[in-house]
Amino acid sequence: MKRQRIYILPTRFGVIFLIGATVIILAGSAYQNNLINMLAFFMLSLVFICMIQTHNNIKDLRIDSVELDGGFAGDEFLATTVIGNNANTPRFNLETRLRKLKAIATYDNLHALSEKGAIRLKSTYPAIRRGKHQVSKVRVSTVYPLGLFYSWRWFEVKAHYFVYPEPKGQRPFPVGTQLEETGSVSQPFGGDDFHGHRKYKDGDSHRHIDWKALARGRSRLVKEFTEGTPGIAIFDWHSLPGIPTEERLSQLTAWIEQAREQKIPFGLKLPQMTIAPGEGLQHRIRCLEVLSEYGDNGDGHGDGYGQEAKNASA
Repeated sequence: MKRQRIYILPTRFGVIFLIGATVIILAGSAYQNNLINMLAFFMLSLVFICMIQTHNNIKDLRIDSVELDGGFAGDEFLATTVIGNNANTPRFNLETRLRKLKAIATYDNLHALSEKGAIRLKSTYPAIRRGKHQVSKVRVSTVYPLGLFYSWRWFEVKAHYFVYPEPKGQRPFPVGTQLEETGSVSQPFGGDDFHGHRKYKDGDSHRHIDWKALARGRSRLVKEFTEGTPGIAIFDWHSLPGIPTEERLSQLTAWIEQAREQKIPFGLKLPQMTIAPGEGLQHRIRCLEVLSEYGDNGDGHGDGYGQEAKNASA
């Protein structure tokens, strides 16, 4: 296994501390005051001890896994790094950071990593651009014990995360649409509130026939009701003509989130692929990931984070 290098540098506080110790040494020498000299040498001993302790605090660590949750563009996403300890002594005040990304917030970094144990460190990062992004390195760092030195090392990993399109749009929620490939049709009626009449068709339930209207001499009519089970909604790319690609993706994403909130089964129809109607967390994530990878993501250039933009395919 390739041995990872450990780097260490003094922090700003450490530099000020070292300068202070040097000034005190010069003052002690000038005034030939033993108490001042003792204080100066005590401060210097702290510097060397802290340098060794900070370096050792980052040794014998490993990355067990990196879990990256997706997030919407303009929002943030969560990264969970599981760090293992190969040493027989605990580790303290560890922090993680994904390469080329600045963390918004970190969590659980004050918990000690026990000997031969593992710890889950969480942090959030800005979700900048839509697409699938690769993560190849994770940095583990520490300033333990006194913050005089900053030590870090890089670990190579293989992980990715998705930035979904921003959910926004004012188009009305589509209901009663049909998915041509499967023949599935949403049924927006069937609740308790009366909606209106329609002409009777063979196969309609006799319970919904308006018998009072028939007794008055009117034709056979069927009652329709709303506010019941909303049925299936199909989010069709071609139902949004004349607007830019990113706005279409944002509108489709907004519909998916509305369907999730209202617990409506939905399907997704794109130019190069169709996702059959479904519901649940996995179905929602799959649809959002397909939307995040759609097209070439703008100008086709990478964003510096290892982004991969691919055309949606079946």
